[in-house]
Formats: sequence, structure tokens, C-alpha cells
Amino acid sequence: MADADMDKRRPVLKTFRISESLARSLEKEAADAGTTVNADVNSILNRHFDWDKSAREFGIAEIPKTLLKSILGGCDDEMLARIGREVGLPLWKEMAEFWTQDSSPNGMLAFQAERARFDPDFQTRVTRKEGAITITIHHDYGPKWSVMVKSAVRELVKQFFHVEPKVTAGESVVTARFKVKT
Repeated sequence: MADADMDKRRPVLKTFRISESLARSLEKEAADAGTTVNADVNSILNRHFDWDKSAREFGIAEIPKTLLKSILGGCDDEMLARIGREVGLPLWKEMAEFWTQDSSPNGMLAFQAERARFDPDFQTRVTRKEGAITITIHHDYGPKWSVMVKSAVRELVKQFFHVEPKVTAGESVVTARFKVKT
């Protein structure tokens, strides 16, 4: 195992001073989630360093889902598909390069799956079986978002894997299936 991997797993005891109200909030949240304060604090700190800090540096803006859905609702499907192709895919590539310094085809898939650790409203699973790849994206942004994601995923597969995928989209799930050329 590499030294960096060992460093990530080797626990270090640190003492922090926090307010009593924050301690109570952490204890309640941990109890409600059936976990420990230590596990919650580690999760919070990991999210900060693995996602939040980079998201701010990258310029990601958080907006309420209702506002996003309203904005999307004002767009026709053709415009959303164009945005997926022309903005969504290049943005995913930039994000993969920024976070992981790897915008190769496999790096793009790995980044999409990794992103799911930090965004409960945009979950991505990538499965591989006998040369076939399935990308499944589950989101909580409505059918108009699916139109945009469907276009972005199709373009990702075409540009990076040089095949035409079979892409389906529902209200909250987009799935792309394709075989990798050997």
C-alpha cells in the first residue's frame, strides 16, 4: 500500500475546543444517524477537503432546487440538450481535470462516480462487465435536468469512447449503455 494511502487511514489523536451547543448538535446528529461523533466529524472534514474547498475554488454556486427547477422549466428541450452538449460535457471535463488532474475517458468516469460521494442529489454509478459500461445518474432536479444530462452523457461517450451509446432518460434517472471498442 502506498504511503499516501497509509497516511489517509492512520488515525491521529487531536483535541479541539468547540462550544457546548455545537457538541450537543454533533451528538444529536450522530445519534439520529446511528453513528458516532468521531465518524461524523471525520466525514465533515473529509467533505470539506475533498469537495467543498475545491468547489469554491472552481466557482460552483449552490442554489435552491426549486429555483433551479423553475429556471429549467423555462427552457425548451432543444435548448437543454444543446446546453448539455456544449456546456455540460466541457464543464465535466474541466471539473475532472481540476479535481483529479485526469480528464481521460476512465478519469471522467471515475470523477463522476467520486462526485456522488458528496452530492446526494446527483448520484452516479459506473459499472463495467465484459467490455460493456453502464453509467447511471440519479438526480433530484426533475425531467428537464434529465434532458440536459442525457445530452451531456451521450456526448461524453461519443467523444471519449468513440461509440454511440444507448441512452434512456426518465424523470430522475439517466442511463447510458455502451460497449468499449478493443
